[in-house]
Amino acid sequence: DGQAWVTLAAVRQVRGEPERARSACAPLLRLSSALVAATCIASANGLSGDLARSTPLLRAVLERATDAGASERAWALSVLADLDERAGHAVLAEADFRAALAATPPDAWLLGAWADFLLDHRREAEAVLLLRDFTRADPLLLRLAIAEKRLGAPEAAAHLEMLRDRFAASRLRGDTAHRREEARFTLNLLGEPRAALALARANWEVQREPADARLLLEAAAAAGDEGAARPVLDHLDRTRLEDVKLAELRGRLRGAQ
Repeated sequence: DGQAWVTLAAVRQVRGEPERARSACAPLLRLSSALVAATCIASANGLSGDLARSTPLLRAVLERATDAGASERAWALSVLADLDERAGHAVLAEADFRAALAATPPDAWLLGAWADFLLDHRREAEAVLLLRDFTRADPLLLRLAIAEKRLGAPEAAAHLEMLRDRFAASRLRGDTAHRREEARFTLNLLGEPRAALALARANWEVQREPADARLLLEAAAAAGDEGAARPVLDHLDRTRLEDVKLAELRGRLRGAQ
């Protein structure tokens, strides 16, 4: 079952295990299309020191995959956008994001990734326009509230309280699925770096994607606790993960020591 291998590869990437993710992609070379296999492999390789080669290879396969379905193309384009953004190629990343959004109705992950791009490039008004109708999804509401807070929008306070209530309800249920979002909420909206750091460290035990690494480094820097960043720094050394934002944060932490 090709989809089962795609899912296994995705789980292993979330766990910060690019080598094992790549091994789960290998059966797709015979079980699925060339584009699906290439997208899976490029995504895994992009987490293990092979960013420069992964992007052109995937782009070449995508250009040849003229009969690929809309969902396959959107997935490949979203992976390209992520790889481009981590390499510091913002113009290419934006073009890939826009192509992915045009290929098929976007899911929550793609909307969130595009919103993060807009927030990173100080385009908060565009993020608000993108997300204002998606307040039912906690990760999207979080990004909306961050954009609104930066703009000083009157809706920011109400959305902050909505998020506070939702995270409290999740804790009562024993649900820890949105610990990354709660850590980001605590750091960026509540301004409580110590509490955010505790949440980010707990999240890191489960999820080790570049976004999780960035969150823990940002929380450690804000809390003035460089030692708390050590698990992420060790992970970056071990996997050779490339990301311009993580490199910048790493340099900032070293400069503070």
